[in-house]
Amino acid sequence: MPWGRIDDRLAMSVKVRGLADPGATGLRAKRQRAEALGVWVQVLSWVSGERSDGFLTLDILDLFGWEEANERLFRARYGRAPLLHRRADGEQCECMSGRVWVDDFDFLIHDYLDRNPSRSENDVHKAKAKELKNGALKAAVRARDRDICRYCGRTCQHSDRVSDAGLTFDHVDPEVADGMSNLVVACRGCNRRKSKRTPEAAGMVLLPAPGEQPPASEGPGPGPTSDLSPDLGPDPSPDLSPDIAPDPSPPPDTNPVTSTNAPAYPQTSDETSALTQVASSPGTGRAGTGTAPSTG
Repeated sequence: MPWGRIDDRLAMSVKVRGLADPGATGLRAKRQRAEALGVWVQVLSWVSGERSDGFLTLDILDLFGWEEANERLFRARYGRAPLLHRRADGEQCECMSGRVWVDDFDFLIHDYLDRNPSRSENDVHKAKAKELKNGALKAAVRARDRDICRYCGRTCQHSDRVSDAGLTFDHVDPEVADGMSNLVVACRGCNRRKSKRTPEAAGMVLLPAPGEQPPASEGPGPGPTSDLSPDLGPDPSPDLSPDIAPDPSPPPDTNPVTSTNAPAYPQTSDETSALTQVASSPGTGRAGTGTAPSTG
């Protein structure tokens, strides 16, 4: 469920003190501040529930407030921006930097997105939470990663709910919900260290899944290749000794395996199965790369 944030220093802020009319003191000033702030809190609740990114219409403002209280919210005092913008001044405010005023709305809560998640961020949060409740998805991730942390390589304990060695799941890109392609096993210690950052931003490296072969390093000579002949398949026991020459008179074979195409090591069935992953569930969402399924 969407929700709105209120700064814990709001009650003592100069903006709240400025809600009272100039010259008002004592009980009169308290009532004016309480009335205007009460309207603002109700408006905040509405825009959060509607996921309008801080925008609201005239009929919604009239539903919660009245002229005197509303005007106090539009008033800027002590060199600060008002708590509520009309379009005329809102489009010029820094809190609209990088944004475009939505034509269907009349007012905007000042710096709403500086303290509250946007609609698209809410969508991602919901999609990520749904993935972490998907037992089949988590089982597939554990099978692929073999309960090994993809950041430090330690074996994680699924039953450990407290220590840094406990098994958790991490979204590699915290702004994306995309099934197995973005979900990995992580020990609790690495998960805390990474927090809501990409591995690069956290100074960490995403290790390949167990069984996955790292990219071949560039060297002076060609790397080993495997004979994928449908008739013979890979040679399970190649000769790796540089000191022993091959048998000069091997038995005749219509499809011989030569030293140039023999694999450097046998490929086991475990390694082969580890390369097979469950298909991911690509997401769509915010205006960038896929983030979360659209909720309409």
